[in-house]
Amino acid sequence: MNSEPTEKQTATTVLFEYPLQENIRTFMRLEYLFKQFRRNSLASNADNHLYCLKVLFEILEILERGDSRSELIKELSRLLDYFKALEANPEVDSSKLANFLKQIKQLHQWIHAYAGKFGESLRKSPFIVAVKQRTNIPGGSCQFDCPELHLFLSRPHQQRQNQLTSMVEDIKGVETSVEVILRLIRDTGQWSLQKAPMGSFMIETTDRTFKLLRIKTTIEGELFPEFSCGKHRSSVHFMTFNERHKKMPVQKEIEFELACCF
Repeated sequence: MNSEPTEKQTATTVLFEYPLQENIRTFMRLEYLFKQFRRNSLASNADNHLYCLKVLFEILEILERGDSRSELIKELSRLLDYFKALEANPEVDSSKLANFLKQIKQLHQWIHAYAGKFGESLRKSPFIVAVKQRTNIPGGSCQFDCPELHLFLSRPHQQRQNQLTSMVEDIKGVETSVEVILRLIRDTGQWSLQKAPMGSFMIETTDRTFKLLRIKTTIEGELFPEFSCGKHRSSVHFMTFNERHKKMPVQKEIEFELACCF
């Protein structure tokens, strides 16, 4: 479930997203973590800034994988080809298209020019190394275990916030690339009203390789979808909770909105 919806939701609906490719799964995890980092860095409480550091460690672990750079380059290259092909279409807004192409080209160049693995200098920072080692231990972030962290959290709010911002400046291009890629993929999906007889629904994917499934349901029913995805088709099974909070399949027709993104 995407607990941080990427578009404005009404009070009566909830958005679920399911990635159909491994690189999109990684991008969505990074998107979630970067949003958590930015949101908590704005808070004045020192505990929020401690959480920021823990989120940053997760971001760095994902980026340490050797395929992060190649996956971003591959997806940005695909988008470049897609939008270049639209240049000959007279129905496309040429100014918006030019802006898309300019932004994607800049990100593509930034990734190619980046030296080493993403976040390598940050990963080797003595402060990051010390804090990461201690916070991996239960209770290891207390002041006698990690005085470096205690000093950081004792600083004024604005000073802490500025330091956190400077930490992620080196990988801001990754954050922006992920944001642009996922936004453009989501924009390819057209919402349609669907019905799931007895709580189950089949999606055929033989005509086009989809990257992401998006589902909106009403929140009153306390429903959530479970996905079973294969190469040629994907299944959605709606679940709910019984009085003992054990999940169970829904056995009635469910109306929902579906968008398949490529």
